[in-house]
Amino acid sequence: MKKVFYLLLLLPFMFACSESSDEDEMVPEVNEEYIAAKNYYNNTLKSVITTNCVSCHEGYHSRSNGSNYGELTNAINSATTMYNQVNSGNMPKDGDKLSQTDIAKFEEFKNLVDAIE
Repeated sequence: MKKVFYLLLLLPFMFACSESSDEDEMVPEVNEEYIAAKNYYNNTLKSVITTNCVSCHEGYHSRSNGSNYGELTNAINSATTMYNQVNSGNMPKDGDKLSQTDIAKFEEFKNLVDAIE
């Protein structure tokens, strides 16, 4: 009888300690700022990345790469780095420097990400 009692006592702790996925832990709380950054990424910046970055970085921003969490989450986590790299002319590595218009898109995304609470 004691064993059953202890088992019932431990049961809530077992559920409280259940694992969550890495994606759940990496996605910020959804708020207006997050939604704005997500929409800007999907509607404006993603096409620039597809055109200028994916040829060398293919697979880096995908769920198939176990060290990454997903395309949008990686972009959010790397917003400042991406902007700094394209603004300095370091990226695209073997290509022409991006236009000022495309660099401004990276900067705008960085600013939107910085606003996420």
